[in-house]
Amino acid sequence: MKTSLFALLLVTVLTASILSGCVFAVGVPDSELKSKPTLGRQLSDLKRARDSGAINEEEYQAAKKRLLEQ
Repeated sequence: MKTSLFALLLVTVLTASILSGCVFAVGVPDSELKSKPTLGRQLSDLKRARDSGAINEEEYQAAKKRLLEQ
């Protein structure tokens, strides 16, 4: 009887521990899970925007300068 009670208590505690970890992981906003793009990625995206005509050369240079000064 003592052994089965201990086993039940152990299973309950383990289950609660596992579920609380799952609840925590589910409650984390996506924005916190995603990392900020690297400087290289930001510069590549900026160059792609200039090359596609989305921004002009002056806008490209200003944005590039801001990124490099960060």
